[in-house]
Amino acid sequence: MATLAVFSNGMDGTMSTTGGLRKWLDEAEILRAAVAQLRKDLELPELVEPPVGEGAFEALRAGVLAALERWAAANSAAMSRAINRVDLTERQVNGATGAEGLPGLAGLMVLRCLQKVLLRKHFSVRG
Repeated sequence: MATLAVFSNGMDGTMSTTGGLRKWLDEAEILRAAVAQLRKDLELPELVEPPVGEGAFEALRAGVLAALERWAAANSAAMSRAINRVDLTERQVNGATGAEGLPGLAGLMVLRCLQKVLLRKHFSVRG
């Protein structure tokens, strides 16, 4: 298996991708696992699995963004729970929302869940 591209913390606290992390969503098995991770971490059983391919990341981000917007409008504690379950730091959240608002946070959540899947896969192959 090729070396996995993972996140590094940028100076502003955001996660940057190296090696095209989003490209992993072109693999059906990885996409399915990433959707399952998002459903679990965000408590979104209704999140739709998009088709494999170039638009998968944006489709997932749109689904997560819709949930974030609902939670923000309702002043819900669900957003805080989701941030904690996805395992984002305050600095990462502030960097993403400061740069791009809720769409940035949604994208960061998708990438973090994808990273969890890839790390689990990497260590299961090595272990």
